Amino acid sequence: MQSYSSDQLSKITDDELIKEYMSVRSKINMGKKNKEDTTSLEVYFCYVSREVQERENRTIKKKKVV
Repeated sequence: MQSYSSDQLSKITDDELIKEYMSVRSKINMGKKNKEDTTSLEVYFCYVSREVQERENRTIKKKKVV
């Protein structure tokens, strides 16, 4: 699986970010179901989740300003 750096995550489109979020979440769930170690995926998922949250917060702040 290709993973993005924090810098790359900040530059991809919203659609690509959501696709990555869903993909990683799915791989974690499948790994846990198969009793595999998902620690590295979970750490990466934290970075992806943080980027999603930051974008949502920016959108909310922009709407408040307008």
